[in-house]
Amino acid sequence: MRPRPLSLLLVAMLALLPRSAQAQAPVDTLASIQAATDAAVRWLALLDDGRNAESWDSAATGFQAAVTQPNWVQSVLNARLAFEPFGERQRIAARYTTQIPNAPAGEYVLLQYRTRVSGERTVIETVVPMRDGGRGWRVGGYFVRPE
Repeated sequence: MRPRPLSLLLVAMLALLPRSAQAQAPVDTLASIQAATDAAVRWLALLDDGRNAESWDSAATGFQAAVTQPNWVQSVLNARLAFEPFGERQRIAARYTTQIPNAPAGEYVLLQYRTRVSGERTVIETVVPMRDGGRGWRVGGYFVRPE
């Protein structure tokens, strides 16, 4: 079975995320962005270290429901191999939202990084952490494309 492209995985993962109740109190979006960014940085470090199975283990439950660990490991290898090694990241976008197309209501942070890769090239990495119940902020989607 051929692994699905990461762009399709992102949509599939987000579509399977559990529905969460709307917050009764106002959300501190700056604190949410910071917590989601911290989770994304830890998760990206796993990918950078080639610990792809561990990245699946630490991802959001919806992510894990959308793709098996072996399929994720193969998909991420296929998507990143042409760009390895990944180097310095510069965050270029961060946005808190409760609505993502084709995904249930929840708390999400859309993060984009301009990342240096081999051959003096850059890619855009999109990482989508989401609040995963009592597990806190976990990555629910990932996409990498050449700039």
